[in-house]
Amino acid sequence: MSISDKNDLTAKLAKQDSIKIFGLIYNNRTKVKEYTINIYIRNELFRSVSGNSRRNFKANVPNNSFCTIEIISDSYYTKRFIFNSAIPDNYTNLIPEFKFDMDIFSENELEGVNTSVLDIPVGVVRYNNKKERFEHSKSYTKKMKKKYKELLIESQIQERMQLMNEE
Repeated sequence: MSISDKNDLTAKLAKQDSIKIFGLIYNNRTKVKEYTINIYIRNELFRSVSGNSRRNFKANVPNNSFCTIEIISDSYYTKRFIFNSAIPDNYTNLIPEFKFDMDIFSENELEGVNTSVLDIPVGVVRYNNKKERFEHSKSYTKKMKKKYKELLIESQIQERMQLMNEE
């Protein structure tokens, strides 16, 4: 077996022990032109994948790890979520997948607002044994969506106050 064949086999085996993640990044229903997906395992950068508005980004993360998935783009706030890639020992399907589309805030959308809540992961994803797929924790996501809506409302109030002061 040649070195090239060994490398191909190693890459193939690595993918069998991984979860495929893919999706698109938006800002208010508009696809973000360019962005980077950083995948951290134990707070160390595992992989960085570039994406753009023309196609889904794709990456593989190892099974049975806790990852932080971070979405970054110029002129946008960074967004993160926690991904628990553990799957049942008896899982026999093809490589598991998790598709997600994420909406990120532009910096001008939240001008003058305390955005420290954006440092907290927006979601937690784990495998649901009953449904046999990865999914968001509904209660955690609901709580974070509420905080994000409050940010937008605060931003709109700030914008109105500035307009009133200019008159």
